[in-house]
Amino acid sequence: MTSRERFLAAARREVPDRIPAAPYNGNFGAALAGIPLSLYNTNGKLMAQAHIRTWELLGHDVVVAQSDNYYIAQGFGCVIHQPENLTPHLVKPAVEKLEEIDALKVPDPYRDGRMPVYLEAVHLLKEHFGAEVAVRGPGTGPFSLASYLAGGTENFLMEIATAEMDEDKQKEKLLFQLMELSSDALIAFLKALLASGSDVAQAGDSLASLSMISPAIYEKYVFPFEKKVFSAINPIAHAKGGVTLLHICGDTRKILPLMAETGADILEIDSQVDLAEAKALTKGKVALMGNLDPTEVLFRGTPETVRAASEACMRAMEAEKGGFILGSGCEVVMQSPLENLKAMVEAAHAYIP
Repeated sequence: MTSRERFLAAARREVPDRIPAAPYNGNFGAALAGIPLSLYNTNGKLMAQAHIRTWELLGHDVVVAQSDNYYIAQGFGCVIHQPENLTPHLVKPAVEKLEEIDALKVPDPYRDGRMPVYLEAVHLLKEHFGAEVAVRGPGTGPFSLASYLAGGTENFLMEIATAEMDEDKQKEKLLFQLMELSSDALIAFLKALLASGSDVAQAGDSLASLSMISPAIYEKYVFPFEKKVFSAINPIAHAKGGVTLLHICGDTRKILPLMAETGADILEIDSQVDLAEAKALTKGKVALMGNLDPTEVLFRGTPETVRAASEACMRAMEAEKGGFILGSGCEVVMQSPLENLKAMVEAAHAYIP
């Protein structure tokens, strides 16, 4: 099997010839190539070059064109601050108040924000790797994206809390309208991403973490819109031979059964969740990816501890039965030792149950 075939087989809950390795190593690739983030995430050619170089050193099964979460939001008019070699942060939302969202329109992925940067990077990676290595583009989840658009994250969460406490139906209606808008924007971007050659259409919804919201809020304000995204994108991704993926940070055990009902082919599981428990909670409905701790294992660990943790993940998932991809629980720290990432890939490819 090629790396791409191996990854896609596991994503479809089939049994590959060996376990695919897919660290989420976007900004790590920039650091490895010596490209400042301010250049890397604004130049598709440099982004693609960084991940070609990273693959040459690691030989992993999925290359990742990824950096930050604001490339769609900027298309709506959000303003960010971009340090030379740190991830950007939001300076100004698209509108200051929830009541102003009627002024917002879904941006054009081929023209607006930094979406064209990622489309170019994915196109160049696909052009370079062809059918040999899987290509994964980004996808900011609808809840996270919505928070950047109207008032910023703190105000957005406060609006939800107020709507729930006061049973404010008008505010609830506006919040749902905002979620529809962010979902439509993600769908438009993912369609363009798949057309550019990505094998993965994802929603990375970090703000939907249960460190930030309750399971009840997830069920009401997040789940319907993640499901909407995958309902729209799955037929397109599958027709192109690709797959879909959902990632939510943190301990997601209380919502994993719902996440498995969104329609995503893969759930990327954070390191705070026991993989065997995740497998039981999702009842074989989806493939699972994860879940090496990016900080304690991949950044602070040694090749020996990385190998041991990788083997523990694969044993917990009964990986030889299919439906599992060894990955990082979340984004790989930029300064992680290259030897640790090599140990992860080697452990996956050498695994014998």
